[in-house]
Amino acid sequence: MRLDKYLQAKYPEYSRTDLQKIIADGKVLLNGKPLLKSFEVEENNDLPIEILQLPVKTESHLEPENIPLNIVFEDEHLAVINKPRDMAMHPGNGVSKKTLAAALLWHFKNLSQVNGPLRPGILHRLDKDTPGLLVVAKTDLAHRELTSQLEARILERTYRAVIWGILRDQEGEIDAPIERDQRNRLKMSVQAEGKVAKTNYKTLETYGIASLVEFKLNTGRTHQIRVHARYLGNPVVGDPLYEGREESSKRIDTIYKPVAEKLLELSPAQLLQSYKIKFKHPKTKKAMEFKIEEDESLKNALDFLRKNREKNNLPVQLFEPPQIFANPEDIELPPEEIEEMPVKERPTRAERYAATKIKRALKKEKKLLKLQTKDNP
Repeated sequence: MRLDKYLQAKYPEYSRTDLQKIIADGKVLLNGKPLLKSFEVEENNDLPIEILQLPVKTESHLEPENIPLNIVFEDEHLAVINKPRDMAMHPGNGVSKKTLAAALLWHFKNLSQVNGPLRPGILHRLDKDTPGLLVVAKTDLAHRELTSQLEARILERTYRAVIWGILRDQEGEIDAPIERDQRNRLKMSVQAEGKVAKTNYKTLETYGIASLVEFKLNTGRTHQIRVHARYLGNPVVGDPLYEGREESSKRIDTIYKPVAEKLLELSPAQLLQSYKIKFKHPKTKKAMEFKIEEDESLKNALDFLRKNREKNNLPVQLFEPPQIFANPEDIELPPEEIEEMPVKERPTRAERYAATKIKRALKKEKKLLKLQTKDNP
């Protein structure tokens, strides 16, 4: 198993995030050399791994807050929550109040502590302005089981989004690695050296200037769907971070500008929602699936688009994706310059016969000259 998982099994009182930090800081050694979190530890192999310093456990200042929650399902092991738009998952980045974490502390007596006291019960996340379904663990055992399902792709998360334009392929897989953007640390971007990121997509409806698309995550990178949609050249409508607002609407044909501008008015942020979640119950192993209707912003935008559906359904790619990650079959390579070798031309039969006649005539002429020389010394 990977080093970070091995350490978490050995020190269950610490979160994997905290253990990954001490690995990244070079505080986990083998034979005096720092290890990477990807280092594989074989089962029942008692390696002399040295830990210079265990994570420092910080006290939680998170206070429960009486915030209404839409609890879709609940039992003693887990809960499924429909998170509203404009709610941060936990404190951080200047956010300290009105978080999902604080609301969970108010509504539930027991929550897992695997990810630390500031993230009680939270095993996966949604962006602040992305509403929809997520699962919360009440016990550490449930947390670890659901995390294993997440890594094994058993826990499925399906989203719906309105994107600008119409995709060239109605469905497919986006396989483009993601890493934090070097020029803007708030953003992620597709980079050759990034972490593996895969997203499946399927177009559900088209409206000329926009489309309703279903996205299913195969990996869970930060902002993955938003980054991959922008990578395809079709940002999520309303996305303020990945050119889904005015940067996209100004690229729409002038005749459709009023529709595009009204669509943005109906989009407080990215029109993206986690609408379906599927997993196995961590205790009973029973398959569980939950779906919800569109949230108000997404519903209003879809109603508007359906009423103003354009007849033009040609693919509209607003931005050109970087060619380095394009489908190799679509890349036009320059013709290879090959130095031409001289070609040996074989003479025809007539040419060979003519050459033979000339040789014979020359030979005959030489003989005559020799005879004349003998007769006239």
